[in-house]
Amino acid sequence: AEAEAAAAAMSVQVAAPAVELKELSMDKAAVAAPSCPPAPPPSCSGPVTEREAAPAAERAHPPPPPFILRLPSSSSAAPLGRRQGASGGGGCGAAEALVSPDGTVTEAPRTVKKIQFADQKQEFNKRPTKIGRRSLSRSISQSSTDSYSSAASYTDSSDDETSPRDKQQKNSKGSSDFCVKNIKQAEFGRREIEIAEQEMPALMALRKRAQGEKPLAGAKIVGCTHITAQTAVLMETLGALGAQCRWAACNIYSTLNEVAAALAESGFPVFAWKGESEDDFWWCIDRCVNVEGWQPNMILDDGGDLTHWIYKKYPNMFKKIKGIVEESVTGVHRLYQLSKAGKLCVPAMNVNDSVTKQKFDNLYCCRESILDGLKRTTDMMFGGKQVVVCGYGEVGKGCCAALKAMGSIVYVTEIDPICALQACMDGFRLVKLNEVIRQVDIVITCTGNKNVVTREHLDRMKNSCIVCNMGHSNTEIDVASLRTPELTWERVRSQVDHVIWPDGKRIVLLAEGRLLNLSCSTVPTFVLSITATTQALALIELYNAPEGRYKQDVYLLPKKMDEYVASLHLPTFDAHLTELTDEQAKYLGLNKNGPFKPNYYRCRSRRPQRARGDRVGTAASELGGGGQWD
Repeated sequence: AEAEAAAAAMSVQVAAPAVELKELSMDKAAVAAPSCPPAPPPSCSGPVTEREAAPAAERAHPPPPPFILRLPSSSSAAPLGRRQGASGGGGCGAAEALVSPDGTVTEAPRTVKKIQFADQKQEFNKRPTKIGRRSLSRSISQSSTDSYSSAASYTDSSDDETSPRDKQQKNSKGSSDFCVKNIKQAEFGRREIEIAEQEMPALMALRKRAQGEKPLAGAKIVGCTHITAQTAVLMETLGALGAQCRWAACNIYSTLNEVAAALAESGFPVFAWKGESEDDFWWCIDRCVNVEGWQPNMILDDGGDLTHWIYKKYPNMFKKIKGIVEESVTGVHRLYQLSKAGKLCVPAMNVNDSVTKQKFDNLYCCRESILDGLKRTTDMMFGGKQVVVCGYGEVGKGCCAALKAMGSIVYVTEIDPICALQACMDGFRLVKLNEVIRQVDIVITCTGNKNVVTREHLDRMKNSCIVCNMGHSNTEIDVASLRTPELTWERVRSQVDHVIWPDGKRIVLLAEGRLLNLSCSTVPTFVLSITATTQALALIELYNAPEGRYKQDVYLLPKKMDEYVASLHLPTFDAHLTELTDEQAKYLGLNKNGPFKPNYYRCRSRRPQRARGDRVGTAASELGGGGQWD
């Protein structure tokens, strides 16, 4: 007995912070009372306290009390505080001991505490229906997306389900020549544009230097790009340089509604909102083009949809169009096809294959935004995950570098032996997709091609595999093959769908196979400044070029223009270029002020090239046509 008392005393000393002292009657019934109160009758809304359970006489004349101590259970090493019940006080997770005035310690009887809530079976045993579960999931995830993803703009609220096409909206100037989600959100969009301006030094410098000369005076530019804060800075720069602009979105998910509203409030005819249908998408493009008393003379395209629409619906417009500036690999490929068939009616500038676009936008932008897009949509951890990246162009290089740095095991698929060798020397295993499709956790396409991931691949994927696309078009993943009766689509949150097979297996499809970073997150503003400045200079070059300089073909940007764009961004880093001496310039055969690279120089060797021409650029037809893979 003495040994037991000593052991109990030691236990009390070790667990002193968790000791709880309570008054307890000397009555035998009180000593034998269980440490947890009995369950109340069903009509009660909560447990009955010990003082309420004690007889009234005992509460009126309590005898000298011993002390009750709450001790840790011998079967658990967890801290006492974590063993207490849900009621916060005397839970049943810890043993209790009775200490009499003479110091004797005895363990109190233990009982199981049961709490019965009113209508418990009715409220907690009822399983929600399938529709109810999906509605709850959609409600919770929508709230999460609105809070944490700037891709879900301020106007993504489900309070207003009216299509923008059915609304009658006017800006503060009385104009209604626009179609956006909610013009009242213009103030929020203006703040985002002001933030973007701070990270786009080259465009702001170009606006300041050239707005006095108005090099785009008389230009009527119709554009189809992602409508983001960065695009807004480009559009306002073009306006400051003298151009009139009408704009639509090139992606049904990438539009920031508040930015579109800010542009409409500023007087830009913008036709775009996040979550357009396919019919809305083409309707918006048509509203930009088909305007009484206004005809475009320049095209700024991203993906080729705008060029395709004009070519299909309004071919006579090309008689007054001076040129096309195309940004994406998909759109450039379409232009090459038109040029090869002899159907390209105007000169076109290939911005996608410029050094500033390839080395910066495609590489650095995707290196940062791939992680952002995946995190916002899936909240997954990358360490130890197996990922296959289809394509090792500049986009693929950026994605692989980011995932490798996060601890992922990265595989690469490629068709080009040069890029394949680069992948191997960068430490990635080159495989065929069929070899790893059963084991990988994430599949990312960035090729610019079609049907890279087929239904056969999708059928063989493991449960919960994440499938997404970093290319411009939604053709890389065969999403159409998933819209069949035997497969169930379940919306998890904005831009996240479960596609469920009959056996219960499911994959996580992001943005329905469309461009992940601009559909589900955002991209670094500074990198977009480089591309936007290149686009602006390409428009100025084509618009002001004398007749005959450019033929009906696809041209690469002169290297002098690439170098000028890069130089405009260097002051941000307080960078200082070294200048060649006259002797050094003569030795290298270069002009001291550049260009320092020949026109045939590119950052990678996808397409065979040879030198041609001078500062006016290089025609694509001279270079062997276009490739499909980015």
